[in-house]
Amino acid sequence: MAAKPGQIGQLVRTLGAHLKDVFLDPQASLSSPETSGAAHRAAVVAKVSRNAVAELVNQARNHPQRGDYGSANPAYVALAELTKSTGKPGLALGLKNETGEISFLDLDLDPDKAKEMGGAYVERPLNRNLWRQLKHLAALKVDRNMLGPSRPIRSPEDPDLQDDPEQPEEALPERAADEK
Repeated sequence: MAAKPGQIGQLVRTLGAHLKDVFLDPQASLSSPETSGAAHRAAVVAKVSRNAVAELVNQARNHPQRGDYGSANPAYVALAELTKSTGKPGLALGLKNETGEISFLDLDLDPDKAKEMGGAYVERPLNRNLWRQLKHLAALKVDRNMLGPSRPIRSPEDPDLQDDPEQPEEALPERAADEK
């Protein structure tokens, strides 16, 4: 089997990074019967965050994607937080056409400096670090959003409020007066 130079090394580094993530992740450890609910939750959080990041990556294949605090996708919110924490306001996720690799780039980089560096893409070690941070932040966002359902905030003029069986009778004077 013929391989391009460096392709095997890249594969080993990628697999090594995945193994490192698994061993360092406390949620990835084997669960006992007492923590089976926590393990199930961790699996759901991991799946939802992977799907969110995959959606971001699919969009980044077409054109660079920036973070958005108002997005329903937790990966976009995580990218916005990552942009703020790195201090690079032009941070985006895009596709390197030469290698077919999804990478972070700085859209606010000076064009002369970008030409000198070979593009607006960040250096490889920083790219790996940002990628891990993005995955971690996306998982945190999903976990925070899964705290549980909260009761909806309704207006006192809501017509369904008068028919709410959880409301005590004395809280609804019109209804109590109509029933007498």
